[in-house]
Amino acid sequence: MTDTELTDDALPPAPPEAPKRSHKLRWASLSVVLLGVAVAGVVAWKQVKPIVDSRRYASVTDTVPTAPKLTAKPGETVYRIDPTHSSLTYAITETFVGKGESTATGVTHGIAGDLAINGGDLGKSRVGKIVVNVEQFRSDNNLRDARIRQDFLSSHQFPLATFATQDLQGLEGKLVEGQSKTFTMDGFVTLKGTSATASWDVTARLVDGKLTATATTTAKLSRFDAGPISIAGLVKTADDVKLTLKLTAVDPTTTDVATEVASAGRVSTSTATSPSFAKVVQPIIEANCASCHTTGQMADEHIPMDTAGEVQKISDGIKTVTQSGYMPPWPASDKGVPLSHVATLSSKDLDALAAWSDGGGKLDVPATTKITLAREAAELQPRDDLSLEIPKYLGSIDNTNDYRCFVLDPKITEDTYLTGYRFLADQVQELHHAQVFQVSDEQVQSSKAKDGKDGQPGWSCYGGPELRGRRPDRVPGQPRTRDAGFAGQANLVAGWVPGQSPVIFPEQSGVLLHPGDALVLQIHYHYADEPIADRSGLSLQLDPGGSKIKELRVVNPLGPVEIPCAPKDADEPLCDRDASIADNVTRFGRAGASNESGLLALCGHTPEELTKDFDGSVARSSCIAKVPQDGVIIGAMGHMHTLGKSIRLTLDPDQPSEKILLDIPNWSFDWQMNYGFEEPVRVKAGEQIRIDCAWDRSADPNRAPKYIVFAEGTEDEMCFGTYSLIPDEQRNG
Repeated sequence: MTDTELTDDALPPAPPEAPKRSHKLRWASLSVVLLGVAVAGVVAWKQVKPIVDSRRYASVTDTVPTAPKLTAKPGETVYRIDPTHSSLTYAITETFVGKGESTATGVTHGIAGDLAINGGDLGKSRVGKIVVNVEQFRSDNNLRDARIRQDFLSSHQFPLATFATQDLQGLEGKLVEGQSKTFTMDGFVTLKGTSATASWDVTARLVDGKLTATATTTAKLSRFDAGPISIAGLVKTADDVKLTLKLTAVDPTTTDVATEVASAGRVSTSTATSPSFAKVVQPIIEANCASCHTTGQMADEHIPMDTAGEVQKISDGIKTVTQSGYMPPWPASDKGVPLSHVATLSSKDLDALAAWSDGGGKLDVPATTKITLAREAAELQPRDDLSLEIPKYLGSIDNTNDYRCFVLDPKITEDTYLTGYRFLADQVQELHHAQVFQVSDEQVQSSKAKDGKDGQPGWSCYGGPELRGRRPDRVPGQPRTRDAGFAGQANLVAGWVPGQSPVIFPEQSGVLLHPGDALVLQIHYHYADEPIADRSGLSLQLDPGGSKIKELRVVNPLGPVEIPCAPKDADEPLCDRDASIADNVTRFGRAGASNESGLLALCGHTPEELTKDFDGSVARSSCIAKVPQDGVIIGAMGHMHTLGKSIRLTLDPDQPSEKILLDIPNWSFDWQMNYGFEEPVRVKAGEQIRIDCAWDRSADPNRAPKYIVFAEGTEDEMCFGTYSLIPDEQRNG
């Protein structure tokens, strides 16, 4: 937690050996977000930074902040806010999936400030800067509190909010004991470094020498980049939040003012005996949660569960997210082919977690007791057969979106399979996403003409490595096979986003590397501050070519994106399609236009066709691609950005043999999984696969108006599918 001291005055601010592996690995539980998720750079820095810093608020103190002190002028009495009898409460409408609307409230007692009251002429009174510790907001749900601190208020970084008064309208007359005064207090609220005007309706009076007041106002979360809160599949809130400030202020010359206010303890809501944490709750957590929420896993920096104490801190929220079905995460529906390792909790487990939460989240083990991965999850970590790091690279704040390519040479001397990997993130706060491309020995040689030519390791690259020479999928003496249709970026074999788990390819499969082949690691750096030199890399699991590994191909069926602005925004400059695409070209080069035009041509669509049924909110698109080779498909995934509504991949669409490979009816940007099939699906070369995508502008109503097409930015959109194909025709390995 950062320092709670404020030293500025009360003036208002300006506005402002390879073991045998299971044939069916848990892709979803590992969150194998590869090949396409990283293409888009799915996590913007403003979303990553709270994750990076999250452990800063692991223990929130109850220390009262310090506010600038006022000195009494003639005729004034200074009153100081007593935090033990003062509070700031928020109230906001929230809607949980399947439960309708309710009002969420949270309160903090971390309030400080002075008021100089002129008893003979109240209009001459002064209000000093009021300082509130918003990190101390507590509600009836400790997971809600953690998410608000981390993802919306960023209160581990900005723990203090302030109110600086400019004017007291309607406050007049003399101070009379017991007589109420109603007036308006105008000024500036500053939160997360952003200031906005605010007007409070105040009722105040003096009782037994203590000044009491109740002040209310309504603010918009969006004004401070703090909402409206929307967690797909779980909850959303309104933008308007009602704030109620209840103050009791005392004469500091006669009354001591507390410097710490203890928060209320956890209250049990159940009369039944709480289940044992050690015997009941801990095994459930270790079997269903630890694979994501312990050190080194995809969500440990987000919601850590390394110890029993950390689980206890979110006991309310565990009930909320499991009862609602939000956790364990599983966005895919049960339509179509059966998926492996469906993440669900039994009714017995759900009841046990709820009873433990209602019982106060009690522990019968030390809070330091370690939460460990279940054996199955631990076995799914790839071996570290070879680790490779990039040379030390230092970017520039003048290029805040820096795409950089580096050759990582595993020195392959005989056919070898890449069967798993782990991205070794160094300066996580700078890393937006990464992609890994397979390149041939010829391309490795051609990279030397680019590498380091600007005085820094690697070279600037956007769409991919863009290296001359034979591609690794073009083996001399063997026919070339490729997708009939747009297949995404050539020879993309892996990817990473912050928080992603390590990967093991399923069904005893892998990427075939020939002698001389190497990997190009493309990193998208996004700088918010002066860069720090980075040395990220890859840890590889490698198996010999003579083993029974099957060569894996990853195919990316894509679709165009045409999302007009809402009618009310039609006159905004970037709501013109041509202007929007011109802006994309400025940001991304010629690919800012050619990606969408190419997809329209390949899919046989026009912008007019795709937008004719646009209702001002929901847009739709589709495309048909063809399977490139005979073989079996073993898994699939989808990728869109934050406006995504639904995505589906269908084999043999509109035919008697139709199979839905993957259906995600309620898209969540937070849960982009690769789903393994219970049984491989046999396919023939030339069979059709259709991708269907839908987007909903209402998912982000405060977004700056712009016509959206297929592009790389997080606030652009994609219709991106992936399926993993093991061809019948295997190259020698």
